Amino acid sequence: MDSASAGFNRGRKDRGGGIGFALIACGFLAGLVCRYVTLDHKTADATLYLLPWYEFAREHGAASLGRTFTNYTPFYSYLLFIASRFDGWAEPWHLIKTISYVFEFGCAAAAARLVSLGPAHAPMPAIAFVCVWLAPTVLYNGAMWGQADSLWTFFCLLSVYFLCRGKPGPSAIAFGIAFAIKAQAVFLGPFFFGFVLRGKIHWTWLIAIPAMYLLLALPALLFGQPLADIVSVYWKQAETFQLLSVNAANLWLFVPDRFYAEGLIAGLLLAAAAGLALSIAIARSKIKFTTEAILLAAALSLFLMPFLLPKMHDRYFYAFEAITIPLACLDRRFAAIALAAQLTGVLAYFAFDGITQVGLPFAAIGNAVVCAVLLRHALAQFGGTYHRSRSRIVT
Repeated sequence: MDSASAGFNRGRKDRGGGIGFALIACGFLAGLVCRYVTLDHKTADATLYLLPWYEFAREHGAASLGRTFTNYTPFYSYLLFIASRFDGWAEPWHLIKTISYVFEFGCAAAAARLVSLGPAHAPMPAIAFVCVWLAPTVLYNGAMWGQADSLWTFFCLLSVYFLCRGKPGPSAIAFGIAFAIKAQAVFLGPFFFGFVLRGKIHWTWLIAIPAMYLLLALPALLFGQPLADIVSVYWKQAETFQLLSVNAANLWLFVPDRFYAEGLIAGLLLAAAAGLALSIAIARSKIKFTTEAILLAAALSLFLMPFLLPKMHDRYFYAFEAITIPLACLDRRFAAIALAAQLTGVLAYFAFDGITQVGLPFAAIGNAVVCAVLLRHALAQFGGTYHRSRSRIVT
C-alpha cells in the first residue's frame, strides 16, 4: 500500500513538473511577444531622459562612468554603458528596454523560487513565474515605458527569498544592493528592521546597506565621478517634485497641493509610525515565520510605505504588485489582493499616459480597501490567531 501511494505521488509530481515546464515555455514566449509588439512605444521620460543618457554613454564610452549624466545612482549608468556597447545591433530604445526585460525575468524567477519554498506543489512555481512575467503592471512598466523598477524589485525579492531560506547575510546584501539602485527599496525597510529586532538578522548586517551603496559606486569613483554627486542622488530626487501625489493611487491624491508642506511632514510621520509598528509586530510575534508569513510581512511593508508617504509616483507600488503574486500562489486567500494590485496599478498608469484620469481616484480607494484587508490578515497572522502552513522553511 505504501509503495503504491509513493508511486502515485511520484507520478503526480512528474506530471506537475511537465505541466510546469510547458507553462513556463508558453508563458515566456507570450511575454516575449508582448514585449516585441510594444518595443517602439515611447514616453516623455524616454525622450527627455533615457535616450539622452544612452547617447551620452555611447558617445563617451567608459569615460561616461566618471560623469554624472543621469539622475540615478551609478548602477544604472553601468547598465546603460553595457547596453550602448551593443549599439547597432538594435535600436537604442530597444536596448534600453532590454535592461528592464532582464530584471523582469529575474523577478519572475525569484517569485517561482519563493513559491517552491512553500507547501504548494508543481506547477504552482511555474504559475508564479508566468503571472509575474505577464503581469499587466510589469509589462506596462518595462515593455511600454522602459522604466527600471524591476531592478530594485528583483533584489528586494531576492532579499526576502534569502530570509525565507534562513540566510540573513545574503538577505542583507541583496537589500543593500536594492537600496543602492533605487531609494524606493527603503519600502522594504520596516520588514527588514523587524527581523533585525527579532534577532533573525544580526544588527551588524545593517552595515551592508551603506557598504553595498559605496561598493557599487566604486567603479564610478575610480573613473572620477565626484563622491558628492554619488551620495546626494536621493536627496536631489526628493526635491524634484513639489506634489503630494504624482499619480500615485494613495490617499494623498485627495489632498490639495497647497497643503504640500504640512502634508509632507504629516506623511513622513505617519509612514514612520506605521513602519515602526510593523517592525515591532514582526519582532514581538510569537508565531514561527513560515514562507507565507514572511511574504505577508514583506507585502505589507512594500504596500504601507508608498500608500502612506507623500510625493509617490504611480509606479512605486511595483514591488508590492510583484510580491503579492507568489503570496497568492501559496495562499489563495490573497488572490483577490494580487488582482486588485494589478487593477489599481494599471489605472494609475492610464492616468499618466493620458488615457483616462477617471480611474485614479477609484484606484486610490481600492488601495485603501487593500490596506484594510492586509492589516486584518496581518493582525490575525502575527497575533497568532491564524495558522495555515506546511512550509519547509521557517524562521
